[in-house]
Amino acid sequence: MSEFRYDLLNNEQVIIAPNRLTRPNLFQEIDKKSDEKTLCPFCSGHEDMTPPEIFSLKAKNSSSWDVRVVPNLYKAVQIEATDISNIDGIYEKRDGFGAHEIIIDTPKHIVCFEDLSTLQMKDWLNVIKLRVEDLKKDIRLTYFCIFKNQGQNSGATLPHVHTQLIAMPLIPKNELSNLKYYFNHYKTHGRSIFKDIVDYELEQNKRVINESANFISFCPYASAFSFEVMIMPKVKISSVDALDKKLLDEISELLKDSLSKLKVQIGNFDYNLYIQNPPMQKSYETEEFFDEIDEFYRFYIRIIPRIYKIGGFELQSKIHINPLSPENAAELLKSTVI
Repeated sequence: MSEFRYDLLNNEQVIIAPNRLTRPNLFQEIDKKSDEKTLCPFCSGHEDMTPPEIFSLKAKNSSSWDVRVVPNLYKAVQIEATDISNIDGIYEKRDGFGAHEIIIDTPKHIVCFEDLSTLQMKDWLNVIKLRVEDLKKDIRLTYFCIFKNQGQNSGATLPHVHTQLIAMPLIPKNELSNLKYYFNHYKTHGRSIFKDIVDYELEQNKRVINESANFISFCPYASAFSFEVMIMPKVKISSVDALDKKLLDEISELLKDSLSKLKVQIGNFDYNLYIQNPPMQKSYETEEFFDEIDEFYRFYIRIIPRIYKIGGFELQSKIHINPLSPENAAELLKSTVI
């Protein structure tokens, strides 16, 4: 029997419908064929095929780069634009101001992020931290989207593993609504909703995959996607740029563990991965709660396997149908040997 489940974190409903699990091709394995390396602009030796480098992480006493950051050649927003709003009749528009960067995860032509080592994932997270620290110096940039599209079904257009960072002067409406919701929970209960979720998941231990001293990986209670995994701090860490060396070590190990177990269970699979962070600047929209973000907010990493397509029901109702319960998914992943 299916269930409506309430997603406490995103303030929305999902449907868990196990009877849809046996639909044809639901877990069809995706053929991972890389493009010709000679045409890849992200490979080492092809640096002249990208816009000028913004930043690179290099090993000590090494002339080659380990992680490289460049402007996106096909920008959704651009730093050269003005942050000015204009009236267009009954509508409103503004120039596409912001920053759109590509983080090239490795110089080698690797097409599956999960194949990187734990150390490489740590370097990747460290570069993200450094880019957030740098970009937030521009007080016009308020909200950062940090995401990875892995495979064609996720929206990726280049196979070489990479990540995108889009910094904008505005906060998406749904995220602003969530922030107010989290703040109201904190004011009402005296603790963050993230603490409630983490504490309950650890207590129940039905959906936990793994944990370290300061982080937990688990399948969310109202998972919108089959085998969805979330990595969340067990302690107060509101932003990715607050991670020190020890915390980077911990979360990188959990990330590698989660992706490796998913690959054992699903095989080669496409997915979206994003890092959810709070706003970086105080604005009129966030003035009410910005100074207390460290108390009521925790950043997290969300892994969304794209092993089946979203249909018309999801698009119209905004309610996802997930054919695999998070309890079953967590049980499979927790028992996976890698």
